[in-house]
Amino acid sequence: MNLLESVQERLHQHRDRGFLKAAMAASALAAYADGTVSLTERYSIDDMLENLERLNLHDPEKAIQILNDYIHALQKDPEPAQAVLIGKLKRISADRDAADLIVKIALAVSYADGHFNYAERMQFAEICETLGVDPKEASRIGSD
Repeated sequence: MNLLESVQERLHQHRDRGFLKAAMAASALAAYADGTVSLTERYSIDDMLENLERLNLHDPEKAIQILNDYIHALQKDPEPAQAVLIGKLKRISADRDAADLIVKIALAVSYADGHFNYAERMQFAEICETLGVDPKEASRIGSD
């Protein structure tokens, strides 16, 4: 990789940092919706970090640290932490492609442990509402 390519890659990472933070916020909210974060939910997030092009351009260790910080904040003081994380979603809500991808990420994390209980459905609906996506339509995102 030459210097220009390296600079362009770093610039792209910097521009997409808001997306990374929003994706980790949605993941934390979805995983912690029922008050616990299961191992399968963590594996689901790790898998997305490796396989989603828009996420895998970031250092996975930094992404996991962001996620861990968000989950820790939710565990320590849920209400203010949730408000901060919802704010991170609002910042990217005007970008339809980003919003749709984050809804898919939240849905995958919510379903990762094989259960989509009431608390998870309510959290998913709030994520969708924040991003301007109808939760009933969310399952059709990406199946076009």
